[in-house]
Amino acid sequence: MAEKRFFSLQYKVLLFSCVIIIIPVIVLGIISFVKSSQILQEKVAISNMNTVKQIGNNIEYIVKNIGDTSLYLIQNEDVREFLKLKGNEPADVISKKKIKIETDLMQLMASKSFVDSIYIKGFNNFELNTTGTMNIIDVNTIEKAAGLRGGTMWYLNKVFNYNNKSADVFSMVRIINDIADVSNKLAVLKISIGNNAFYNIYKDKILGKDDDFFIINEEELIISATNSAKIGQQFNYEEYGESSFDTSEGYFKFNTLDRHCLVTYYTIESLGWKVVNIVPTNELLKENIAVQGAILAAMLISFSLCLLLAIVFSKRILRRIKLLNKMMVRLEHEDFDVYIEPGGNDEVTLLSRSFNKMSGKLRELIQKVYSVQLKQKEAELKALQAQINPHFLYNTLDNIYWMGRMEKAFETCTLVEALSKLFRLSLNSGNEITTVRSEIEHVKNYIVIQQARYKNMINFTLDIAPEVLDCTTLKLVLQPLIENSIVHGIEQKGDNGQIDIIIKQEYEKLIFIVSDNGYGVNLEEIERLLNGNTVNNKGLAIKNVNDRIKLYFGEDYGLEFFNRKSGTTVIVIQPCKRGSGAE
Repeated sequence: MAEKRFFSLQYKVLLFSCVIIIIPVIVLGIISFVKSSQILQEKVAISNMNTVKQIGNNIEYIVKNIGDTSLYLIQNEDVREFLKLKGNEPADVISKKKIKIETDLMQLMASKSFVDSIYIKGFNNFELNTTGTMNIIDVNTIEKAAGLRGGTMWYLNKVFNYNNKSADVFSMVRIINDIADVSNKLAVLKISIGNNAFYNIYKDKILGKDDDFFIINEEELIISATNSAKIGQQFNYEEYGESSFDTSEGYFKFNTLDRHCLVTYYTIESLGWKVVNIVPTNELLKENIAVQGAILAAMLISFSLCLLLAIVFSKRILRRIKLLNKMMVRLEHEDFDVYIEPGGNDEVTLLSRSFNKMSGKLRELIQKVYSVQLKQKEAELKALQAQINPHFLYNTLDNIYWMGRMEKAFETCTLVEALSKLFRLSLNSGNEITTVRSEIEHVKNYIVIQQARYKNMINFTLDIAPEVLDCTTLKLVLQPLIENSIVHGIEQKGDNGQIDIIIKQEYEKLIFIVSDNGYGVNLEEIERLLNGNTVNNKGLAIKNVNDRIKLYFGEDYGLEFFNRKSGTTVIVIQPCKRGSGAE
């Protein structure tokens, strides 16, 4: 039988360490790269969405500004008077009016850098035009504008300078009607902006040469684009999946065999226009190249360090490993008093100290488990005893109830029954949370007892919204407030009283309102009571309710007191949640 070749344990540990280092480092590197790419794409997509939205807002501002300018011109008295001229006025009068208005138009344009020209063609054959341009409005456009009944329309067209050179513009056209007689059309107003007006908004946002921006009107016509050759063409939504643009804003990935890009869009609701940005994915992930290099460097550094530690480990681990193994065997046999004297300053020493801590922790945990088991048994006995006392009380009250019925003391029976239900609902099987329905039942039993005491002196009303009956609430919230209204409100007043209880939902909040027509309260004293300590247990029940609500639900909830013209109103605010009433 051939003798097996000898491999030292150090060599085996080193070889195994290399394997277990390489695999996690590679896997972690790949996961880190993929995850960083996803996070970067998501961040860039969100940033791009905000950019596109801002571009849309800026475009909307320009369009609104031009609309406001047109309204200003329509309401301008000089313009309207000029457009009402018959043509038989003296030439110098007409000329002066024309010069004055065109001067005003030039000054108006000076404050709006995006306006290329303003042109008004009167139906009295007079024209107003900013200097340096010649405008033409075709009959078809005039008819379309007239059909809008004072509305505006935008269209692509050209203007000409006095050298007869044309320039592409995007123009707003609307009819100017006589304010005194809106059926009387005075002129056609045309305000034009240069093709670069919208381009200037997004030109600084272009990420690369293949990054495309499109401004698309409600007729799916491209009115502005990074590539000016596409202006005036129809935008093909179907190419990107038409349903992808169904929402008012968003972004999605669009991939084909030769194209991978991110499409971001935003709808200018007031205009029905869309801002669309299409950017290649590789343009978005330029920064990821640096991340890829950093991850690769981190992988190499991590591997080198881990390999170095593995070599050191493999050389020094074997000397005390047997002792450690021996102590582990003793520990396995439940000898928890084992201890290894630490020696040296290497990994085995740390492992020995950890072993000592582990054995000590095990000894401590076993003692704790034993102690907890004893306390648990004791708690179970106390819980059983606590269940006996309420049952004894319920049975006793039940006996009194039936004895009262036998003796025909029906009013006493009613009070005993109400008191029994009051106790049962107060305990709520040990749960601090109950339902509004149970809380109302508890209040009704309390009211029965109080009405028996005060006869017709106090009138109670309950106004409960049906939808809140299954909402959860802290138990014993209303009873202390009603008792406070009786003792400190109605009794101090010394006259018949009224207590109104309203329970409703307001947004995501559950609202209890308790109002009385009693003596009223000192709001400063109530504020001190709720935020400080009670003196001689005064107001302890009210403070207890407020503190319990804030403890369970937070500082946004609790009690609020208000004085009315006659009496006091307490508002209880809790979160509106639905449940079974158990914690």
